[in-house]
Amino acid sequence: MLNDRSLSRMLQAGPTDRRSFARTSATDEVVIDWHMMPGLPGRYELVNESANGCLIQSTLPLLDGMTGRIRARLPRGDGGRVSVVVAWSRCIDGRYHVGLRFFASC
Repeated sequence: MLNDRSLSRMLQAGPTDRRSFARTSATDEVVIDWHMMPGLPGRYELVNESANGCLIQSTLPLLDGMTGRIRARLPRGDGGRVSVVVAWSRCIDGRYHVGLRFFASC
């Protein structure tokens, strides 16, 4: 179900320059439950992250606009329960680099 009130809050938040947040390298992996594929979580290598998103690597392209929820961060096992949306996906050196944007809690 599309919630118009939630969409209007997201649009009013204003654009943020994703490059204005410091990125830190990462060697962890994330497990993501994709909403369009219930019961089929994906495990991805985390390349870097910032306060508003992260970059992962995938063997398959992920569609712009896909939404999901990070279940866990491995090997620590914590850091889950963050909602994400695929902002972009590009093939680089035979692997897909995928930019994920974190959803702000409403």
